[in-house]
Amino acid sequence: MRTFILRLSLVPLLFTGPALALDEPGQDLPYLGRYPGSVIDGYKTTHYDQITVPLGPLGKNGLTRSETVAGQVTYIRYNVPEDRSPLEFILNYQQALQHAGFHILWQCANLGCRVNNDAPVNTLLWRGAPTNYQGNVENFLFENGRMLTAEHHATDGVRTLIFINDNTLFGHSQIASVYSVQTKPMQGGLVSSDAGHLTSAGMADALAQHGRFTMHLPFDFNQATLRADAQSSIMALFQLMQQHPPLRVRLDGHTDPVGTATYNQKLSLNRALAVKSALTAQGIDGRRIEVTGYGASRPIASNSTDDGRAKNRRVEVVALTPGATAGLRPASVPPPTIASAPTEIPGAALAANVLDTARSETNYQIQQGVRNLIQGVFGN
Repeated sequence: MRTFILRLSLVPLLFTGPALALDEPGQDLPYLGRYPGSVIDGYKTTHYDQITVPLGPLGKNGLTRSETVAGQVTYIRYNVPEDRSPLEFILNYQQALQHAGFHILWQCANLGCRVNNDAPVNTLLWRGAPTNYQGNVENFLFENGRMLTAEHHATDGVRTLIFINDNTLFGHSQIASVYSVQTKPMQGGLVSSDAGHLTSAGMADALAQHGRFTMHLPFDFNQATLRADAQSSIMALFQLMQQHPPLRVRLDGHTDPVGTATYNQKLSLNRALAVKSALTAQGIDGRRIEVTGYGASRPIASNSTDDGRAKNRRVEVVALTPGATAGLRPASVPPPTIASAPTEIPGAALAANVLDTARSETNYQIQQGVRNLIQGVFGN
C-alpha cells in the first residue's frame, strides 16, 4: 500500500507559532503548519472517506465546479487572530503551498466566491466535518473572506488536495477551515468471506462450460504481491491443475484505468506472473502456464464507479487445451450411472423393436411350414 509523506524540509511551511494548547481537539497537518496565533477549535480525521473539493464558486444549484475525491481526509478549524486580515492569512498559505510544490487550482475573494445573490450561502463538502457552529456546512457568505484550492502530485502518483476557507463572520471572529485529502488507497481485506470464491470444482465446471473463469484476487492498490487472503483461490487452482495433468492454461492480467496505459500493462502482467509463481511454487510445471497482461484495455464493467473498477481488476484463467476440458467435472457431481431399461420404448427404438419382432415371427412361420411339409411327404 502506498503512503504519501512530504520531505521533512517541507513540514514547517508556515511559522511554527506558539506552543500548542493542551486542550486543542486535534493537531496541525504534518505537512502544513498554522498561521501564528491561530488556535484549533474543531478537528476531524478519517483513514478513508469521500469529500467534495470546490474548484469554482457556489451557484444556485451548488458548486459550479468541483471534484469528488476519496482518500485520507482531515478537517481542521482554526480561530485566527482578529488583527490579521483574510488577505494576509490566505497569501501566507498560498506562498507556503507553492513553495512545497502545490499548484493553485482556484481562489476567490469576498462575494466573488458566490455566483450571484441568488446562490445559497453554504454547502456541504464533507459529512464528517463539523465545519462551523451551524452544522457541517461550509459558509460562502462573506463580509470579508478568501478561499483557495491547491493540488500536489507526488512522484509515486499520490495526489493531495487542500481547500482553505478564511471567513470573517459578521464583522468579528475570523474562522479558517482547512480540508486535506490524500488519495491513499482504502485498506482492504478487513472483512473476510469465502462467498463468491470459486472452489476447484467450480473452476473445473467453468472451464468445461465456458473455457475460462475470472479470479478477483485481493491485490493491494498498485501492488502485484499476492496477499494472504488470496491463498484459498490460488490453492483451488493448484488442486484443479494437480488433478488434471493434461490441462494447460493462460493467465490474463487486467487492471482499472487509473495510471498510464504502459504502467497498467506492466502491472497486469506482474499480477498474472504472481499467480504463476504461486502455482509453480506448489509444484505445477511452469510450461503448463502462459501469462499475458492487458492493462485496462478489456474492462468488463463501467470504470465510472468504485465497484466497476474493482471488477476490472482481475486475473482470468483461460484453458489452452480444449480436449482436456472435456474431462473436467466438478468433484461434487457424481459420474453418470447406467439406468435400468425403460418400460416404454420411444421413437426409433420402438420402431427397431417392432421390426425385430416381425422378423422373428416371419422366421418362425417359415420354419413351421418346412416342418409341416416334411411331415406331409414322409408321414403315414
